[in-house]
Amino acid sequence: MPAEAIRYVNNVPTFLYGGNVDGMCLTCSFCDAAYHVHFSNSESKRIPDCRTLAAARINAEHPHHERSILL
Repeated sequence: MPAEAIRYVNNVPTFLYGGNVDGMCLTCSFCDAAYHVHFSNSESKRIPDCRTLAAARINAEHPHHERSILL
């Protein structure tokens, strides 16, 4: 399973996705759309890189935020 940023609305994921959930919430700088990175055990060492990539992609997609962003 690759790492993926999943959108959260009212602190609930927009769809169920297996794996581990990063506790750090990433938000769009323009509208506060919230995401958490979901990842497999094999991706756990890449979490800092995934956060950086996800943050850039979340802002780039404003205002058309998807439910998930494949990292």
